[in-house]
Amino acid sequence: MFIIEVIPLTILPSNVPQILSYFFYSKLQKGVIVEISFNNRRIRAVVIASAPLENQKILLKKTGFQLKKISRVINETPQISDSLFKIALWISRYYYAPLGYCLKTILPSFLLKRGYEINLDKEINSEIVAQKPLLLLSDAKETLDNILPFIKKSIKEIGQVVLIIPDTSTLEYFYENLSVNYEVVKVHSGLSNKNLYESWKKIKSGQAEIILGTRQTLFMPFKNLKLLIVDDILHEFYKSDMTPKYNTPNLAKTIADLHGAKTIFISPITGVENYYYIKNKKYDLLDKTGKRKPLKIINMISEIKSGNFSIFSQEFKDQILQTINLSNQNKKILIFSPRRGHSGILVCQNCGYSIKCKDCGTAFHVHKTTDLVLICHHCSRSLKIPQNCPNCNSFQLKTVGPAGTQKIYDELQRIMMINNFKIPILILDTDVIKNETEEKEILDEMKSPRTSILIATQMIFSHRYDIKFDLIGVLNTDSLVNIPDFRTEERLFYQTEKLLDFLPANRHGQSKNMTLQTYNPENLTILTASDGDYKDFYEKELGIRRIFFYPPYSKLIKLTFKHKYQDKASYEARILSQKLKTVLNQLGLNPKIKLIDSYPSFIEKEKGLFAYNIILKILPEFENIRDILKYVPSNWSIDVDPRSII
Repeated sequence: MFIIEVIPLTILPSNVPQILSYFFYSKLQKGVIVEISFNNRRIRAVVIASAPLENQKILLKKTGFQLKKISRVINETPQISDSLFKIALWISRYYYAPLGYCLKTILPSFLLKRGYEINLDKEINSEIVAQKPLLLLSDAKETLDNILPFIKKSIKEIGQVVLIIPDTSTLEYFYENLSVNYEVVKVHSGLSNKNLYESWKKIKSGQAEIILGTRQTLFMPFKNLKLLIVDDILHEFYKSDMTPKYNTPNLAKTIADLHGAKTIFISPITGVENYYYIKNKKYDLLDKTGKRKPLKIINMISEIKSGNFSIFSQEFKDQILQTINLSNQNKKILIFSPRRGHSGILVCQNCGYSIKCKDCGTAFHVHKTTDLVLICHHCSRSLKIPQNCPNCNSFQLKTVGPAGTQKIYDELQRIMMINNFKIPILILDTDVIKNETEEKEILDEMKSPRTSILIATQMIFSHRYDIKFDLIGVLNTDSLVNIPDFRTEERLFYQTEKLLDFLPANRHGQSKNMTLQTYNPENLTILTASDGDYKDFYEKELGIRRIFFYPPYSKLIKLTFKHKYQDKASYEARILSQKLKTVLNQLGLNPKIKLIDSYPSFIEKEKGLFAYNIILKILPEFENIRDILKYVPSNWSIDVDPRSII
């Protein structure tokens, strides 16, 4: 008889044991899948160790603990490699996520399905030396040319290359260009089990030279990984919203180190934290972007003073009309809008009341269908616009805030009609685009040889490799810097540089074709985005972050509690905040861990639940973070390296 140590493939609270003990009549190999009885239900688990019962008899007698028998063995041959165990363990430790669920997340979807056989090769544990990552700053159109020398070198050494992309929109671009000369396989969540299994086999056998895909690609059985490339590392899709909430570039670096592979991060800008790593010799830098000319900034306050109350400045309007002049038969214009919908929120001019969603607590935004309606941007609840204020019964209701894509569309149509132009005006946002077919139709129109205008939100960034524009305008740049988060300025620079990727070849000479409209032309962040020289900003920002203990000088952990009653959510947050303060005082950890007291989330209520946060700023020298997090109840969410602290 043997004692079998298993990891249940389910969510266990992170503050309880993640490895459970059962018994079985025969020894089971590491990686075998079994079925166990757990809390009156049958679940799957993975064997990690087997030991004869005789060796543990005395210990079991002392504890008085009674072992349960493993219900059945699902597969007698190991299904999970040592590499996957190591990856799951790292994710669990770094992101404080349940070990079993981390393991379940990284397993292929076809595991244990009929017809999908997994035979594992014996792994060789040789001495691995971690390599310093390379940060490659590159324009989109030059990315392939810049990484090809590294790819050729790795494949020449009979190694595999992994290229991670943030979403599938750019997958075909890379596949079409790389598959001409190399054996390339695709990996992403949209593949059927059959296609994913075919890719899995080619990767495991070494037949695949380049593995191209989304973050799921990191969990493939690489034969001889030599190079791991992560494109657009600052993209928000790389941070998982579901447990485990891992960050893809961080995990990619760990997996590359596990295989002794080279890591290349590609980005349009350095970013504050990466600038710090370069400055401290933790990263190498290869800058292929070069200096560009400043972007045009238009003062919208001056436009109002001159009598122009349109959302378009006179100068940008003239640029549009000049670009689409009849003598120009194939011109493309992009108008970037951070906001979808029509025209901000509805506010009572008498009492200042704004109509809010009862489930989310945020103000409804005005949208236009056949009539104007109110829509919540978080749960999609919609209402008719009321005739009078629900608070004071006044009829003085007015829309306020920046124009959305729909209002920009209406204004553009008016301008075209006045000037007798008949050209397609299209919108690319989540209100208009409901599926991939609709998105493809718009993209095909933008690639057709005729003049057209596209009004787009952040959705357009997924297509910067295959679409070009002759003129780009950001109508309300201020709305990109009004979010109260410590990374807001960095996000503006990031989006600005990605927009420049849509300009034709030699974008550094084409920066005059991009315009930033603002009501605050003296804003230092907007001026820096226009200039494109971010080094001084990085230096100043690092000084500020050092003082306030923000990354890279600390690790951030956001603790979140949600409840349908606001008083309950607020009370639980205050209780935990006070408990953690007491623990930090008793353990003398205040110099190493800074706590931001409980506060409501920026979106205080979402889908009927009120959310409250607590932020921990943990200095790098403190490693035993579990000593603190064990006091966090299991009904709290733990987010390490959160995308935002608000």
